Amino acid sequence: MDLGLRGRTAIVTGGASGIGLETARVLAREGVRIAIADLDPARIGTATAELEKLGAEVAGVETDVCRYADCERLLGSAIARFGSVEILVASAGVTRENFFLQQTPEDWRAMVDVNVMGVLHVNHVVGAHMAERRSGAIVNLGSEAGKLGEKRMVAYSATKGAVIAFTKAFAAEVGRANVRVNAVCPGVTRTPMTASMSAEIRERAARMYPLGRLGEPRDIAAMIVFLASDQASWVTGQAVSVSGGFGRA
Repeated sequence: MDLGLRGRTAIVTGGASGIGLETARVLAREGVRIAIADLDPARIGTATAELEKLGAEVAGVETDVCRYADCERLLGSAIARFGSVEILVASAGVTRENFFLQQTPEDWRAMVDVNVMGVLHVNHVVGAHMAERRSGAIVNLGSEAGKLGEKRMVAYSATKGAVIAFTKAFAAEVGRANVRVNAVCPGVTRTPMTASMSAEIRERAARMYPLGRLGEPRDIAAMIVFLASDQASWVTGQAVSVSGGFGRA
């Protein structure tokens, strides 16, 4: 499907693996130029090579979203290469699963730094560029855990709840500048982040979903790219569940 995105530029954080990489693949097929941001140079190289084979113009930028200066450098690199940025997909995220009372502040600090501060950093930097140009679409990665709360994912749920609240509030601020901000909230999805789940846990989780299966990265990427397109031009401030019917709010 041609979503009319050809020739636009997207920054995708966490773009060298999982949902971020699958989103970059879909964007590449739509003719979007892509700046892949990730911490791992080797994964950036692999992802960049794959996307170039799809015919995309790609820049790989090693980025720690926890560092505001890195996000500034990321935007500068994308503008230097492509001229402007019309789409931001903030998909970098981490999780550490355990009962909250068995965790320490060190266990959840990384989640707060990446999942919350990382989203604020890149939204602030790229959002200012979009507001100045009076055009842009931002999609942040939330989670069903951020809407419903999940045991063994208490701190993670808190960080994703923060992303959802931030997305709604930021959308209200920048709407008059013609910048849209939405969040996509996946259920349990088969990615490197969930690779440590045992087969038993996967099967148990799948039984909780009305559609009877866990998510695949392509399920989430399709919604992200739709929200980034003009097909969703009157959609902003939303936290859209993509979770096989598990979250129905």
